Amino acid sequence: MTCYHCVIHVIAGATSGIGVETARVLALRGVHVVMGIRNMAAGAEIKETILRDNPTAKIGMMELDLSSLESVRKFAAQFKSCGLPLNILVYVTTVICTF
Repeated sequence: MTCYHCVIHVIAGATSGIGVETARVLALRGVHVVMGIRNMAAGAEIKETILRDNPTAKIGMMELDLSSLESVRKFAAQFKSCGLPLNILVYVTTVICTF
């Protein structure tokens, strides 16, 4: 069995669909999950749901709007100041193009 307790995953796009499921399953496996999210209220609901199903989950939230370079820089600075390693970055998003 692999130990994931020291593995840090940042998931950008963790408030819907596959991002939620990725956060939930990784937390269930003992991974420390940091959700990079734009909508903090939606993120809080997801976090509460995960913690309700898995009270020992290590899950955090940080504001991240990928459409804003300023937000990305702020997220990076805040994450770096936490002193946590970044082992894996999961980028879950939808791109819609109209022609």
